[in-house]
Amino acid sequence: MRTYVFCSFKGGTAKTSSSLHMGACLAKYHQKRVLLIDFDSQANLSTGLGIGPDSLETLVPVLRGQKKAAEVIQPTCIRGLDVIAANTFLDGIESSSPLVADLYAHERLRKALVGLPYDFCLIDTPPSLGWLTQSAFYAAEGSIICAVPEPYSILAMNRLKEYHTAIQERHPLTNAGVIITFWDERGAANGVFMQAIQQSFPNLLYQAKIRRDIAVNRAILQGKPVIETEEKSRASLDYQELTREFLQRLSL
Repeated sequence: MRTYVFCSFKGGTAKTSSSLHMGACLAKYHQKRVLLIDFDSQANLSTGLGIGPDSLETLVPVLRGQKKAAEVIQPTCIRGLDVIAANTFLDGIESSSPLVADLYAHERLRKALVGLPYDFCLIDTPPSLGWLTQSAFYAAEGSIICAVPEPYSILAMNRLKEYHTAIQERHPLTNAGVIITFWDERGAANGVFMQAIQQSFPNLLYQAKIRRDIAVNRAILQGKPVIETEEKSRASLDYQELTREFLQRLSL
């Protein structure tokens, strides 16, 4: 199983939407078995798949050693796409028993995923570099960064590069690419933004860019991926192209 963490130090970069829709495209169009993990206490990925934020089938009991990961996996509306949902109890779990007394608590997610029967596991993380994000990095073989063409996102990427370097000193983590979301071809600062990405993460930018599309918002309200609700919309076509490029990079 190939495991990738979707990350961004800044909120509002469509990180959750990107992990959800790439996973959905892998399952629907490429017949891959995909496990999505909502590792953010806001549970936005879960909501986007029609699962309420009060779901009890989450990683919380898994991290506490009370259940196996296989016991909390839920199916979605797409064949081959499953999810482990999130809820508010994920917030601050590292400070609760028994994790607070475990020096290697950040390894619990990685160990919980061993042996699961999937081709891909995609982990959505909070827009921060705290314990949940750190645990996701240690569970993954690669990271996918989401960014928007604006100054604060550029500054956040510099911080994220430093974080990557620190993780790589202790864990064999590769960078699987940078996704640009909310793309507008007419953006005045596009050139500066692209140059900043090249400086921080050379040759890692995906050619496929995700354009802003209200169809994604409508899909969230229906609790389904946009490829199910409006398959020919801009965002749907962009995510389909991004997924093809992702697989090409992996030579799959």
